[in-house]
Amino acid sequence: MKRVKLFYNPASGDKSFHLQLDTFIHKFQTAGYDVSIFRSSKRGDITDAIEKISNEDYSILAVAGGDGTVNEIINAMVKKDLTIPLGIFPFGTANDFAGHLNLPRDVGACCDIILRNNIRKVDIGKVNGNYFINVCSGGLFTNVSQTIDLHFKNTLGKLAYYIKGIEQLPKFKPFALRIETGDMVIEDLFYLFLVLNGNSAGGFERLAKGASVDDGFFDFVGIKARPFHELAILFVKILKGEHLDDPNILFLRKNEFKISCLETEKRFFESDVDGEKGPDLPLEIEVCHKKLQVFTNM
Repeated sequence: MKRVKLFYNPASGDKSFHLQLDTFIHKFQTAGYDVSIFRSSKRGDITDAIEKISNEDYSILAVAGGDGTVNEIINAMVKKDLTIPLGIFPFGTANDFAGHLNLPRDVGACCDIILRNNIRKVDIGKVNGNYFINVCSGGLFTNVSQTIDLHFKNTLGKLAYYIKGIEQLPKFKPFALRIETGDMVIEDLFYLFLVLNGNSAGGFERLAKGASVDDGFFDFVGIKARPFHELAILFVKILKGEHLDDPNILFLRKNEFKISCLETEKRFFESDVDGEKGPDLPLEIEVCHKKLQVFTNM
């Protein structure tokens, strides 16, 4: 018998997903699936639940939440060596990875996409032994998604990220990084760096023009240290997607990076992975090419 298991985070986004659970159940039962549902109550319980699953147990796994919830399930799946295709219901704040897959924020429509069985193998990232789906970043704005008030984020959505990030600008100073790839070493002062699997992060939708989630490469975007009046102009370019040729931007497209911090202050060593606290620098990042099967609308 065909079986589907849904994992959902009730605290994601505007917390409305549970209101559409019946739609999910109806769609899959009508299509002949046995439906199982897991409600996440804390970080880590999805991981524990995945530990009890084998490849023979389900035809489809599905997850409803934001990038952080998707991050948790793909880490658990890869470490358990599960190859079951994953359906994503984008019900977080930014939903950047779901955006790459052209998935709508509508439960019925996402069910229809999954039931059409349009499966695509996509890349994921590996950083210091763990995995990410969308972005690994450091520097300015790195801890915005971790420190922002949950009610504030759920009320204002992506706008909350921008407001919280602007608050950091007057207090932040550039930091020295060493970026190593297979064929080059670069040292410079930066305010921010991002290693992207797709083209967006935190609601900025045009960070890496031409990026793809299955091309075997990551895009490195680093904002170099410059006077704040130049940064203001640069951020306008970023919003328009016109920044990659700017001399204040370091842009690289590679399949692996080693990123080290040359400072002594501990705060510069922090990283963010898919909106959650990541490992401290140095970071060893590599592409896991077409490691994950997902349902897409592409």
